[in-house]
Amino acid sequence: MVNNEKNENQHTYDNGFHPKEVILKENYKFYLNNIFFKFFSTLLILITKFFLFFPKHLVWGYKIIGKKNKKYAKGSVIISNHIHQLDALILITSYPFKRIYCTTLQSNLGFGIVSKYFRLGGAVPIPNDLKLFKKFTKETKEALESKSSILVYPEASLMPYCDHIRPFLPGAFQFALNANAKILPTVYTFHKPKGIYKLTRRKKPCIHYNILNPYTIKDMGNRKLTMETAAKELNDMLSKYYIENSDYFS
Repeated sequence: MVNNEKNENQHTYDNGFHPKEVILKENYKFYLNNIFFKFFSTLLILITKFFLFFPKHLVWGYKIIGKKNKKYAKGSVIISNHIHQLDALILITSYPFKRIYCTTLQSNLGFGIVSKYFRLGGAVPIPNDLKLFKKFTKETKEALESKSSILVYPEASLMPYCDHIRPFLPGAFQFALNANAKILPTVYTFHKPKGIYKLTRRKKPCIHYNILNPYTIKDMGNRKLTMETAAKELNDMLSKYYIENSDYFS
């Protein structure tokens, strides 16, 4: 029912589709923010929210825990465990009127019209080129300072229905450190189906999305140590919460 595979070195999830090569131009704009993008992006997210309503609430048994903490999303780096092919859409449509960008692999822009859909929804590629990565880092800082929110997966890779919190990559927290932004820890937990969900979730658990209290990075006097400390403390926090609140864990 839940993935018990513990290969923490798995960096990709093979869904059977393979992207075309993606080359980003030197002047590539990572964070789109003009009035047309805002309008059509919000419209797309609302449409997606509508179409996800049935699977979320009538099939997956989706619930949001800690709704009061949604207010901390603005201008924050949102982190979560990466456990479902649609978990970014599930998360973003849970904050339909907040501007949330989602960092993703550059190669994920190589899926044609599907990639254009994700791009309009707020997907931001992490460039492979070092020069472009510096530009990406600068624009990420500016986006956070302008009170946009950015979704980051510190586990890096997707592992469907993974029943534990995997190690976090310290580099995932550099964006919050650069912009002096808070981190909003969130975590998906899995639960035994009850009621009607015993019919719709016979082989898989129900999914709950939990929004925890915001976290402030502690300055340890050294950049590397600061990010490593944040990674460890947040990993411990999410692991503890997951074990205490999920029906499936290892």
